[in-house]
This record gives sequence, structure tokens and C-alpha cells, in this order.
Amino acid sequence: MSLFGLFDIGKSAIFASRAALDVTGHNIANVNTPGFSRQEAILEIATPVAVGNGYLGRGVIVSNVKRHYDRFIQAQLLSQRQSYGRSLALSGGLGQVEQVFNEARGIGLSGPLNDYFNAWQEVANNPEGQPQRTVLLQKGNALVQIAKRMERGLEDILRRTNEEINDTIDRANSLASEIAALNGRIAQVEGGDTNKANDLRDGRERLLGDLGELIEVNSFEGSNGRITVIVGQKNLVDGEKVIPLERVSDAEGNIAVYIDGVNVGQDLEKGRIAGLLALRGDIESTPLKGLRKLISSVTKEVNLLHRAGYGLDGSTGLDFFSPINIAYKDYSPQGYITSATVSNLSSLTLDEYDIRFDTATTYEVYNRNTGALVTSGAYTPGGNIDFDGIRVVVNGTPGAGDSFFITPLQDAIENFGVTITDIQKVAASATATGLPGDNNNALQFVRLSQNAVISNNTFANYYRSLVTSVGSMNRAATDSLTFEDRLLSDIQRRRDAVSSVSLDEEAANLIRFQRAFEAGARLIKVTDELLETLINL
Repeated sequence: MSLFGLFDIGKSAIFASRAALDVTGHNIANVNTPGFSRQEAILEIATPVAVGNGYLGRGVIVSNVKRHYDRFIQAQLLSQRQSYGRSLALSGGLGQVEQVFNEARGIGLSGPLNDYFNAWQEVANNPEGQPQRTVLLQKGNALVQIAKRMERGLEDILRRTNEEINDTIDRANSLASEIAALNGRIAQVEGGDTNKANDLRDGRERLLGDLGELIEVNSFEGSNGRITVIVGQKNLVDGEKVIPLERVSDAEGNIAVYIDGVNVGQDLEKGRIAGLLALRGDIESTPLKGLRKLISSVTKEVNLLHRAGYGLDGSTGLDFFSPINIAYKDYSPQGYITSATVSNLSSLTLDEYDIRFDTATTYEVYNRNTGALVTSGAYTPGGNIDFDGIRVVVNGTPGAGDSFFITPLQDAIENFGVTITDIQKVAASATATGLPGDNNNALQFVRLSQNAVISNNTFANYYRSLVTSVGSMNRAATDSLTFEDRLLSDIQRRRDAVSSVSLDEEAANLIRFQRAFEAGARLIKVTDELLETLINL
């Protein structure tokens, strides 16, 4: 091997050291970059040259730039970010719900409800008293206003939840587009050879984590370096193609999440969107429905008693609160409801129902709360369908599989109001002959507040259990968020142990590769001096 071989060895040392210095500097520059994975220049012995009976070395080469990355830990991190996203959405929303029922600050329904029935006690104490009757109407109106305020608070949270679902869909689609773009760039850079687009892969991994926090995803990488991202059973990202998330709204403005015409939202268990969908369902099924049922029960029981009593002017049969309205929804292309009314207030259960058509000529009514069959019969267009104090008139030609949803709760608070404006018509008396000093009906209202009239509870206890349920839901969500956050931090620390940059280690590498670079340069200088000596011989 000639002296010129030493030039090649020195050059390889310089080039390899410089490449290693480049990688070290790149690590140092990205020490605070989220999602960056530490890189390492892999040095290998250059192919030796045969001389005589042996081989002489040819120096060093950089065979690869290794990305310190653990696929298993990264998969755990993605899964945990999805769980964290769900818990974060639930905790934030249920915290707002708890504020609506904030009895500790005296802004809930407990006080106005007690004040209303206490006002009946005052009327019972002085059934002819004008001030007591006036206060009763005032307390009734105060109860109405607080109930309406609480319902508006819950509906505002539902509205903001739907807006957040809408915004999250847009953010998820944007991230999916960026992932698809990086798929193309990674495939182009790697191109089938040994090169790895490390920085692009880090960027794609970060985007995938951000996407996972928004919506539950699964992914796999193809042989070309492109990943496929799956939501539910549908592809969201397929190579460089994006099939975007779609939003479909129902009559109430509730948003469902679709991909390519398929509802994928109903299958989601993790991610922010899953948390928001669960939050919306929790609000509708527990605090909102419970509050409406309480007000419906108060309306029903108070009106039944008030109708049976007599005012100072002899009036009777009057409702104290606005009558309960029956709301409905049609799920039939050809059938429709003409009317839905309360036919017998005392028989009203305050449950919700489904009228289902098994055939075009027969129907069945099911209690949605219990799942029990209430009644069934032959369908006659325009005929009455009576059950549990409700009368529904269906017209048109509903087909097999069609249904109608019937509820006395939906408009309970919206229509809630005091209909009595004349204090003379407050029915404190039980009989017309007992006027004006009879207080027996007023005493019935006092007893009503003490009786188990709603779900085997008094009004106050039912409301107290509702407040407790809301508090328990929020506490569970908060505890879950704390757990998920701590677990996420633990997995992040394990990821950092493998992939994060250590400035101490990189500082040592700087010195090491600097010395190797200087040594390579020194080798070239010595070789040059030797060559000059040979030439001058």
C-alpha cells in the first residue's frame, strides 16, 4: 500500500468525524424539540485492501445515521395519549356541569324548591292572607326562573360540546393531511435504499400522537415507509390519500362523526372526540334528564292537587303550573304524528316511550326506561294510541321498522311557568263549602313535599341524589384524568430515556469527534511531510 493510501485513511477519518459532529450538533440543536429522537452516526470499518498474504485497513465510513427509537414504547405513548385526551374532555365538561348544580354557593334548585313548599305552609297558616298568597306566586316564579337558568346552563355546555366536536374534527383532518404529505416525502427520501428519513419520521410520529389525542387511531407501516391510519374500521390516511372525517348533525344539532358514510364515532373509546361524545351522552342522560324529570314531577303533582282545590273566589280545576307538554320525534318516511297529548295526568309515568311498527298494520309501545312492552295493537290511520296517560295520533302510512319517540320531559322546563296570576285563585281550600278559611288543600301541598312521589324519593331527596350523581361523575372524571396524566408522564419518561438528547453525552461526543477530526488532519499532514521527504531524496 502506497503513501497515498494514508491520504485516503486520513480523509475517511476527517469525513466520518465531521459527519459525526454534524449529527451531534443536530442533536444539541433539537434538545428541546418535542418528539425529536436522538440520532447517532454509526461508524464502520472501511473495506480493507488485500496486500500479499493479508489485508490492510482503508479507514472508516459512516454506514448509517441511527434513530434511537423504541416502537413498543411509542405505541404505548400513542395509546396513553388517546386515553388522556378522553379523560381531559370528560373532566373539563363535567366540571362545568357541577358548577350548574353548585349548591355550596347557593345557586342550585334546592333553596327555591324548599322556599316554594314553605310558602304553601304559610298559606296554610293563613289561607285568607293576601301577602302569603302573593309570596307563594313569587316563590313559584323564582323556582321557574332557577330551573330555566339551570337548563340553559346545561344546554350551553351541550352546545359548546358540539362546537368542540366540530372544531376537533377540523383539527384531526388537518393533522391527517399533514401525515399523508409526510408519507409521500418519507417514501421519496428513503426510496428503497438504506437511507432513513429520521427527522421526517419524528415529525410524522409527533403528528400521529397529536392526532391520537384527538381521536382513537390505529396505524401500521407498509414496506414503502408510508403508514395507514385507521379510525374505527375505516382508513383515515391511506398512503398519501386522506378520507376525511365528516360531521352529520341531527335535529337537535348533535354531531356524529362519519368517514365515507359510516358512523365511526359510535365505536370510539379513546381520544378527545370520544370523550366529548361521552360527555354529551352523560349530560343528556343524567343531569339534564334528571332535572327535567324533577320539574315534570313537580308540575304533575302540584297541578293534580291544585285542580282538586278551590280558590277564594270558588274557582277550581285550574293548573298552578303550565300543563305538561308531550314532545315527539318521527322516524318514519311516510308516517307522522298528528298530535300527542296528556289524556290522564294522574296516570302519567314521566317515562319516555318508543312506538315501533313491526309491520305496516301493527304497532308496539315500549317504555324506553325499562324496555318493557306497554301496549300493542292494530294501526288505524288517525286512530288513538293510548298508554300511561298519553294519547298519540299517528297518521300516514308508516312501514315496518319505523318508529316514533314520545317524551313528556323534553319541553318540561322550557314550558315551565306559573299560570296563576290572580291570588284569589290559589286553591288552598279542599271544598267549596269550606271557603274562605279552609286550609286543607294547602296542607296537602305541604305533605306533598314530604312524600316519596318521584322514584321513591321526595322532591328534595331526588334533587339531592341528582346533585350527588353529578358530583360523583365529576370526581370520577377528575380522578381518571389524574391517573391518565401520571401514566402518560411515566411512559414519556421511559420514551425520553431511550430517545431524548442528553447535553452531557453530546458535549462528550463533541470533544471525542473533534479529537478524531484533528487526528485525521494530523495524519494527512504527516503523510504529506513523508511524501515530500521521498520526493526530495
